[in-house]
Amino acid sequence: MFKNIPDSFTEKILCSISELVIIFDSNIRVVWVNPSAELFFGHSTEFLTGKKCTDIFQGLLECFDNCPVARALVSGNRETLVVDGIIAPHTLIEAVSYNEDGEQLVLAIVHSVPQVDRNKALRRDFAALLNQSATLQEAAQDILNAMQSLTSVDSCGIYEVSKGEFNLILGEKVPESFSGPGFESPCYLSSENLPFNGKKSFPDGAAFIPVPDTEGNTRILLLAGRGTMSSRFRNKLEMMGSVLESCVNRLTSSL
Repeated sequence: MFKNIPDSFTEKILCSISELVIIFDSNIRVVWVNPSAELFFGHSTEFLTGKKCTDIFQGLLECFDNCPVARALVSGNRETLVVDGIIAPHTLIEAVSYNEDGEQLVLAIVHSVPQVDRNKALRRDFAALLNQSATLQEAAQDILNAMQSLTSVDSCGIYEVSKGEFNLILGEKVPESFSGPGFESPCYLSSENLPFNGKKSFPDGAAFIPVPDTEGNTRILLLAGRGTMSSRFRNKLEMMGSVLESCVNRLTSSL
């Protein structure tokens, strides 16, 4: 009924509502999301498909303690996640278990959007901005502007990565190129540990945000002078890297 929902009447209904709708398989991995969920998370259905529930609902502590999707898979019944409101309890998530072609699935409707992603509006706007460009060269200026705006740091750069070589595509007050070990996760290094001589230009160190392709290979590296970067700024940089990851193959196809 729901798993094969493309072009169905059910799809039209689920796509027309403002609440987030997510379908999970028995391993609590995403099978399908509606447009409202795509806008909220800043990613397409194709990118979200296969992701674990905990990968997309990071920070929702109520779910970790009392997951309605996991309970629905066990009970086979309708389960809800209810939290205390100021006046009365309200439902955050409603999960309904069902079977299709011998496979157990769960339809989850998020009735009240929690603070899952504090940067959800920024994520949505940045994703929309990237969708206007067909190549990394076309998107580079928008990415650089966003990095400088979101972090309040002038020294920022976008690098193409190839076999340990980092070559600048666009940037300000950053090296044209450097070499060194690849970055598998966001790194915030002091000036003494930088892969280039940055004691004068980067006295407070720098932030490195790798952007991997669908095969897990880093294709793009975002570099920002760390300065007095707070955790809020770090979260914004990592949000940018996450959104870029969803379209890195398309943007780098001409590299």
